[in-house]
Amino acid sequence: MLSVSLSKWGYMDKTEQLKRIRDIHTGKIKPECCIRNLNIINTLTREIHHGNLVIDQGLILGFGNIEAENVIEGKGRYVAPLFTDAHIHIESTMVTPMVLNDIFIPRGIGKIIADPHEIANVCGQDGIKYMLDCAENCDLDIQIVLPSCVPSTRLEHAGAILNAEDLRPFYSHPKVLGLAEVMDLEAVRHDDDMMVKIADAIERNRSIDGHGSVLNQSDLDLYASLQIRNDHECGQIDDMIDRLRRGITVFIREGSVIKNLKNLLPAVNEKNAHQICFCTDDRHPDDIVSEGGVDAAVNLAIQLGLDPVLAITMATLNPARHYKFDNQGAIAPGYKADFFIFSDLNHIHAEEVFKNGKLIAINGTPLNPKAHIEVPIPERVKFSINCAEYQVSDIQCNMGQYNALKMIKIIPEGVITPLHIEITDKNLFGQFVPSIEKDQAKLVVIERHNQTGNIGVCAVKGFGLTGGAIATTVAHDSHNIIAIGTNDFDIIMAIEQLRKSEGGYVVANDGKILAQVSLEIAGLMTNRKLEDLVAQLEDLHTKAGYFLKYHTFNPFLMLSFISLPVIPEVKLTDIGLIDVNTQQVINTLTDIVE
Repeated sequence: MLSVSLSKWGYMDKTEQLKRIRDIHTGKIKPECCIRNLNIINTLTREIHHGNLVIDQGLILGFGNIEAENVIEGKGRYVAPLFTDAHIHIESTMVTPMVLNDIFIPRGIGKIIADPHEIANVCGQDGIKYMLDCAENCDLDIQIVLPSCVPSTRLEHAGAILNAEDLRPFYSHPKVLGLAEVMDLEAVRHDDDMMVKIADAIERNRSIDGHGSVLNQSDLDLYASLQIRNDHECGQIDDMIDRLRRGITVFIREGSVIKNLKNLLPAVNEKNAHQICFCTDDRHPDDIVSEGGVDAAVNLAIQLGLDPVLAITMATLNPARHYKFDNQGAIAPGYKADFFIFSDLNHIHAEEVFKNGKLIAINGTPLNPKAHIEVPIPERVKFSINCAEYQVSDIQCNMGQYNALKMIKIIPEGVITPLHIEITDKNLFGQFVPSIEKDQAKLVVIERHNQTGNIGVCAVKGFGLTGGAIATTVAHDSHNIIAIGTNDFDIIMAIEQLRKSEGGYVVANDGKILAQVSLEIAGLMTNRKLEDLVAQLEDLHTKAGYFLKYHTFNPFLMLSFISLPVIPEVKLTDIGLIDVNTQQVINTLTDIVE
């Protein structure tokens, strides 16, 4: 018995589809739609040419002036394929995929490659299932790549451990694209289960994403040899060139904390542009609302001098070809009718958005909003704060006879945090005391998943706190509770408020909670309306600003990355201060001769 090929065209088999296309082109029947008088951004030839769009059953069928059932006047405006964000963590937006759908679609963003390793580190397989369930309810094409590193390294405790056998069943889901960012270099070098994960993806002809913040030349050779074919961890031009030479596609990142576009754009040229895409990685909702998502990266590239057609190509055809999306990423016959129409080539702003040939957004408003859709939340995702009880003595750094500490130093321009050594104050019991004058704060990480009782404590230089404490459950990648403060009372106050509210962000001072953003879904996301969330974030930043000496970086985003032990140089996890380069726990106690 012959199998029948199905598509979004319904239950029409492939032969009937092809016959319909033939009959339209031979004039026997009319297509559904023709949009006339457009300037077509052709990403295949990297040119702009005038024409019409003949559309039928979700496909573009030609550029001619064919009589159609419906005719739309394009008014000489531009038309481009829908943008693709080549790498994003939805959890960093703090909203559900359905809410994100209503933000991205009207901006001309039609597809995202989403790595749910944040929620997977908290809730394991339940977290991945929840994101897949949400993705099925969206017009936004959410392609999921399976988290390869849960936990991200052996130097922290996450809420789950996902081995190759745990990931394997997900490959049967139509929304699963491949294996997500391989960030644990030590696992790549020494762990056989990581080889099984990579082999599973290769055997299924699936993509494998990289994460090369600590890779040297030899490591890059290893990654490329293992068919890890992209990387978004490129901060300098030399890093980008090293990857491109090895066939590793570079995703230029423009997130909320890490912004690489200005540094890397000068190296983009006609010879290498086909191997470069845009991504946002981690982007907060207030930035998305005010600036956009990957469309903001495209516009910034144009403002910095990149040819607009090339910028659009890097956000459309390039990711489609990299991820092997056939018939996507271009405006041409036989390609999917996923596009948007706009007026200004130098500042791209979607006016009308089409998906599968249907109008789905006009002037920033989705015609089929999804934010109201409620997807069942698994218990493990809903109730994710599971700390062991602790005492004030558990968050102390006991210095004894030592007079100095090895600590984390904040560099405002990014999330690379070098090791710093400095004389510190201590109390009568020999315990480290934060100093506003010396700009030394206390940082605490508490394991919040399995009641291990693990607590990491260290000093931080350069955060600029002048009082109180801030805390969050958004702490990449294991998302344990992390708090920084000038005194123990406010640190504990902030931590306890997070426990009561099932996660989020908190500002505390003098024993009072001054501001809070509740993130009740895995301590990472919320179901609340976007406007309410953004308003709460604004209040949070305002209240935190009262106690910050510097305003050159986002303190909550910095806090979120200060415990991520895959980005140099030193980070704090629930097991202690980590030297990322050596992957060892550091003894923080030391002496400086005065």
